[in-house]
Amino acid sequence: MAKKKAAPSSNAARKPQVSAASRTPMTAPEKVVWVCLHALVILVPLAVSNPSVIGINAAPFTYDQFDIVKVFVMRAIVLVAGAAWLWGLLTKGARVRTVKVGWLVLVFLAWVALTSVLSVHPPTAIFGKYRRFEGLLSFLTYGATFFLALQVVDRPSRIRSLARSLVIGGALVAGYGVAQRLGLDPASWGTLPFEERRAFSTFGNPDLLGGYLIFPLAISLGLALSEEKEWPRVTSWAAFLLIGVCLLVSYVRGAWIGGVVALGAVAAAAVVARAPFGAVDWGAVGLAGAAAVVETVRSLSSSSEVTNVIARILSIFKFNEGSSLTRFQIWQAALGAIKERPIFGWGPDTFRLLFPKFKPRAYTKAAGYLSVADNVHDYPLQLASAIGIPGMLMFYGLIVWSLATSFTQVFVRGKGTERLVLAGFWAAVAGYVVHLFFGLSVTGSTIFLWLSLGVLLSPGATVREVKAPSWGVFPAVVAAALAAVLFVGNIVYVRADNYYLKARIFSSGMQRVENAKKAVELNPYNDMYRSEVGLAWQDMFIGMLSQGINDQQSRNQALEYLGQAEQALIDVIDYVPMEYDNYVFLANLYNQAAYYVDPVFAKNAVEVAERGKAIEPFGPAIRLQLAVGYMHQEDYEKAIAEAKSAVDMDPAYTDGWVMLGDANRLAGHWEAARDAYKTALAQAPGRTDVQQSLAAVEASLTAESTTTP
Repeated sequence: MAKKKAAPSSNAARKPQVSAASRTPMTAPEKVVWVCLHALVILVPLAVSNPSVIGINAAPFTYDQFDIVKVFVMRAIVLVAGAAWLWGLLTKGARVRTVKVGWLVLVFLAWVALTSVLSVHPPTAIFGKYRRFEGLLSFLTYGATFFLALQVVDRPSRIRSLARSLVIGGALVAGYGVAQRLGLDPASWGTLPFEERRAFSTFGNPDLLGGYLIFPLAISLGLALSEEKEWPRVTSWAAFLLIGVCLLVSYVRGAWIGGVVALGAVAAAAVVARAPFGAVDWGAVGLAGAAAVVETVRSLSSSSEVTNVIARILSIFKFNEGSSLTRFQIWQAALGAIKERPIFGWGPDTFRLLFPKFKPRAYTKAAGYLSVADNVHDYPLQLASAIGIPGMLMFYGLIVWSLATSFTQVFVRGKGTERLVLAGFWAAVAGYVVHLFFGLSVTGSTIFLWLSLGVLLSPGATVREVKAPSWGVFPAVVAAALAAVLFVGNIVYVRADNYYLKARIFSSGMQRVENAKKAVELNPYNDMYRSEVGLAWQDMFIGMLSQGINDQQSRNQALEYLGQAEQALIDVIDYVPMEYDNYVFLANLYNQAAYYVDPVFAKNAVEVAERGKAIEPFGPAIRLQLAVGYMHQEDYEKAIAEAKSAVDMDPAYTDGWVMLGDANRLAGHWEAARDAYKTALAQAPGRTDVQQSLAAVEASLTAESTTTP
């Protein structure tokens, strides 16, 4: 009689099934990939170009001190890892791990490439908008990271190892953010566009920091609940507490919501797994609650609603004011853009270019004349406007597919605590995706979404042994050479921003022009570098005028600078016709020339300003330049109309009120001029020029009243 096989224990049945292939030691190329992934999760979040972060008193290396450096580090690491893996495949063969959703990832990346080619501005779609950089190249980097994680993060020990490195990076970032909240930031960042003592850490923006922190927050909790030894458990809890406090003091509502979702998912996985919960865990939960209470109470004394925890939470439900109001207006613009190009969209990361065309008039009043949205603050709408509705559906399809496929690996009944680290990655993806319904996606944080997807799917991947082709050495050499060229190009990309920094901050005169030109030479695809060339020439033109034009030689020199500025700004408009700012720059240049050189330039100012109006119908700045042009032509009624339009769009636009006062004064409308000047002074009491103009108008009104019978 045959013996019955013993039934496996419940614990053994719940352990991940590890194939013989996955137990095989790493090859040398796989070790390179493995080290690179650890470097990526630690270094990308920490990467900044300001050495004062670590106490070195020196200037930043790049003008963009945050995002461009993260992009550089991320691409450099992925290039090295990808080249190493491909070299191993082509020369020695490799174990290739694949998943069904990988085909959807490939189709999605191909679609992004197609929409980049069909974009309204392919260079922006490929490289991404400056300080965002989420163009085609970043999506390809995301896809490569997903693939590389899939190849080597193939067992619980490796998942735990990578998770620990990710949490180390998160704790370092969070520690710096908490130090900022306490006023202990050693670095000098200049004027910040958000509230004082609000954590932004190495991301330069609280919104970006908050999104990133969802990953180490969820993963550190998964580690804490699954560590068997006391000190690793205590360390993981300590990291969790630090990261949680930093997330709180970033005051990012969308990240708070995403964080709650992520923590809820980890907690659910722990309950299903029946994870033990001891004194250390209860103590950590108590400390977390106490820290939250202390910070909440402390924040109540803040005069800003943003840095007041209770007010910040309540503001989530205030849809008709503040950032909630402008969010809805931005979403309205995105819907208009999607309606016009629903299939292929406008191209990755081009929202700044299309926003002026679709923004509602009310946005200008709510956000101010200087505000231009370069992000929808809602990732589904962001993607749909950028890569079309099909691209958006592909992206969310692969997210849902990945979460559904890995669900049974994460939520395991009984003693499945070894899965809780994987649950941390699952929860981080879910929380971050929720956050993106309200927040921003940039490369420095979204790279972790794609990495996490690779980690989640790796345990269930199909392994195939692929032999190296006999002719594999030649393509391996070609691939390595291409990677080397791209690596150098990555360095050049950052060097260009160094020259842009020098042009913007550290040089003047001809040296500034040369620095701006060098930035364009190194990276001709960045339109802001091109604009800087024109602005540098314009400053030289104004500088020459300020010295006084006393002879023909000086006049000729000034005209030379004027011509160079004009040509540079015309060139950048030709390069990116949808960028509104350049029309303002060029119209302003012509108006300065009309004032200092020859009134005939006013005609050019009016023509350019009218083109700018077509690009951004509700742009007060271009209306102001148009009003100035009409004033130079002594067409005061048209100048009044344009200045009136500017202040109607943005009643807080002080220069618009000054221009309205000037136009009315020159037209002889004394009372209207007086009212406009008074409004301007109410907004800017220190404007002595306006005080003098108001005094002159009031004197004219007095004289008029005394002479009137």
